[in-house]
Amino acid sequence: MKKYGSFLAIFFIALAFILPHLFTHKLILGADAPFHYNRFYDAAEQIKNGDFHYFPSLYGFQQSGRIVNAVYGPFFAYFQGLIVLLSGSWFHYQILSNFILFLISGWSMLGLLRYAKVRDWVSVPIAVLFMSTYSIQYWAVNQGFTSWGTCFYPLCMIPIIDFVVHKRFPIIKVAISIALMTQIHLLSSIMLALMYVPFYLYYFFQQTEKGKSLLALGKSILLYFVLTANIWGGLAIVYSGNKILPPFVNREMSQKAIDLDGSYWLHYPKVFPLLLLAGFLLFVLFYHTQEMLPKLLLYTSFGFFLLSTSLIPWTTMIEKEVPFVSLIQFPFRFFVPFTLLFLLFLALTLNQWSKSKWFRLVGVLSILICSMQTIQNLYEHLGKWEKETFVSRHTYLFDTPAQARKTFFSKDMSTSLFVFQKTTPDYLPIYKETKANKYDRYNEEILESETTFIKTHPGGLLTVKWKNTGEDTVHLPVVVYDRTILSQNGRDLTDYELTDIGTPIIKQQKGINEVTLRYQTPVYFYFILGMTILGWLYLFVLFIRQKFFNSKKREVGT
Repeated sequence: MKKYGSFLAIFFIALAFILPHLFTHKLILGADAPFHYNRFYDAAEQIKNGDFHYFPSLYGFQQSGRIVNAVYGPFFAYFQGLIVLLSGSWFHYQILSNFILFLISGWSMLGLLRYAKVRDWVSVPIAVLFMSTYSIQYWAVNQGFTSWGTCFYPLCMIPIIDFVVHKRFPIIKVAISIALMTQIHLLSSIMLALMYVPFYLYYFFQQTEKGKSLLALGKSILLYFVLTANIWGGLAIVYSGNKILPPFVNREMSQKAIDLDGSYWLHYPKVFPLLLLAGFLLFVLFYHTQEMLPKLLLYTSFGFFLLSTSLIPWTTMIEKEVPFVSLIQFPFRFFVPFTLLFLLFLALTLNQWSKSKWFRLVGVLSILICSMQTIQNLYEHLGKWEKETFVSRHTYLFDTPAQARKTFFSKDMSTSLFVFQKTTPDYLPIYKETKANKYDRYNEEILESETTFIKTHPGGLLTVKWKNTGEDTVHLPVVVYDRTILSQNGRDLTDYELTDIGTPIIKQQKGINEVTLRYQTPVYFYFILGMTILGWLYLFVLFIRQKFFNSKKREVGT
């Protein structure tokens, strides 16, 4: 029981973090909630109806046939879809998803610290601190999806210990870690790879047989591409035949640095800045006794901290169109890897005092302080629920705020997605270059005509019905990509125009009209998808066999 005591402690802390929701019976809806809730609802309905369509959204995003999940963590979207199905309402989903997030983040940090041989009296307070940081709370208070990648980061950091401490390249661990992050959140996988670089370079230059080191790296990369083939195959299919609208470019990027408008990252929990200062002082005081791993951790974390500030001329680089910089959008995203690296450094540094009674008292107090401050923050955000109007730029409400709030407790989870909509246009196909705001265009082409059309899903296809409007042509509220096929009366349509964002303009017939939308997925993609699934299943079976073999070996030894 002692072996699992720390994991049980994290379980109860995670439970405490969802109590504010249970006691107040309120929600927190951030700016990204409509986007992600539509993604997960679409996946949930696919699972529920046994109607799997990898590319188009036929249930979420106004049943428009948009492609989102295929280019944004498709496997993890289905995991979230299962949570949606188990929840039965958005209120219960928010509670359950938050609990799972807190639990994974705490347990994964314990897993990392145990691997680094950090004692429980240090690892539990550090795990609770991690759960309390904005890197994790970002989802709870704003539905920032970065938190879902972050909660797995500690487990994915285990290879850096192998690089530095054990002087070995763990081929499978590295491949699985970056592949897992890619399946969740592509940008988080890039951050993880950047985190690996200093530690891998240290390992590489310590090796006498550098050829073997490079060969191990090559094998890991090859395995990584097997485990993420569905991602790259899906992106190739979507981007090769379409000009895709990318996520928005933040022209005032420096303003979102942690020393400016992103400073709130430093205050979750409020004691966090003091801990940062204490950690730095400990490093200075005990520099000469520090081993290589803590030193590398602090140096690397400082690099990410610098990247998260306005000291880097982010806005200037955006103006000069420096490649790939626009993908970052917000410099505060670099604060996530800083947080992870710094917490591991802090844990390794504090581990030397873990047997002292005074330290154990400090550990218990830190758990209480972090937990209380986190719960207080959640109560503050929940307190805004009754005043929630839902309306903001590019967000639309199709009922009163009071009625809209009630829908989030309804078993019909589609109601909330209809009443509360945001016109996020990411990944739409662009057919014409215009100066029109794409958020507004999505509202004009999809939202404004939503009630005029009836959409159903016979046989796993999207069917749109409407009554003749009296005009020669009509704008259908669906999105057409290069592999999207529209059919009418059993015949594929070819004589139609497309607007700038890919909505079709077709000729109307008298009376009731009906058009069916389907997406023609290339046959080879199913082989790619099958290879990825088999790759993960094989590694899972290998993991189970290894655990079973090790347990049998211990039994024989006793």
